[in-house]
Amino acid sequence: MFSGKDPENSLNAKENTMKIGVIGHNYTHGADFVMDYPKGPGCYLFLLVKSPARFLLNGKKLRLEKNTILFFTPHTACRYAAENGTYTDDWFYCNMTPEEELALRNEGMPFDTPMQTQNAAELSELIRKMAYEHYSAELMHSEIEHQYANILFMKIRREYTAGDHHSTLQLRDNNQQLTYLRMRIYQTPEQFGTVDSMLNFVSMSRSGLQHLYKKTFGVTVMTDVTCAKMQRAKELLSSTRLTVGEIAEQCGYGCTYSFLRQFKKNCGSTPSDFRKQGRVQVRMATSA
Repeated sequence: MFSGKDPENSLNAKENTMKIGVIGHNYTHGADFVMDYPKGPGCYLFLLVKSPARFLLNGKKLRLEKNTILFFTPHTACRYAAENGTYTDDWFYCNMTPEEELALRNEGMPFDTPMQTQNAAELSELIRKMAYEHYSAELMHSEIEHQYANILFMKIRREYTAGDHHSTLQLRDNNQQLTYLRMRIYQTPEQFGTVDSMLNFVSMSRSGLQHLYKKTFGVTVMTDVTCAKMQRAKELLSSTRLTVGEIAEQCGYGCTYSFLRQFKKNCGSTPSDFRKQGRVQVRMATSA
């Protein structure tokens, strides 16, 4: 679907007409939040709903649980609002040709149909990366955004057509469960603050998880969580202008001081010094 080529720079390439207009990751709204499109959103609207919500879809009232995907076509009447206090989602608006929509439908993409996903964290991480590339001015950012979108759609189609291959019920082998858990930890470390927060991903006890994780990977599970958070923090310090407090929050720390202490302990410098050091290295490389 995406060629990865710039159509403006390749006269012989087939024009890539799908284009993301606006995108948002992990937006949260208050109890009075309402979005209303009585004649449809006017373009394609993708939602990854992260909180319980009330929807009106083509006149039908629905109450959706968190981790629900909806991909609206341009003329689908819809209205949605918070169910319990707040509403949180990832979203983007895009355009595509009827041929592109048909191709996605034929490949198993559900349009205008709520789909609860077992892979919300993985999909949300892809949207986070799409959003970064969308607002970036770096080389190839548009092509990379398209590739992430392509992967997002493939992940959804695979889950929709073949069922959830990553559910705990199907991953009965301990090694599979632990490997999947570790992948999730490194994708979204902010979601894992305690061992108890991991028990939904494995069919074993708290003590069993801790013992088998250390035996399988050679490190404790909470050590891996800390490593994943530090890795995420360094990525954000190097590639964004977020404040240290904002980065601490995105890495799952409720207290900035705890984040500062942990970063200094694991990385050998403060977050601010790490960011300055990275900028100095970039300047040196540029001037070399």
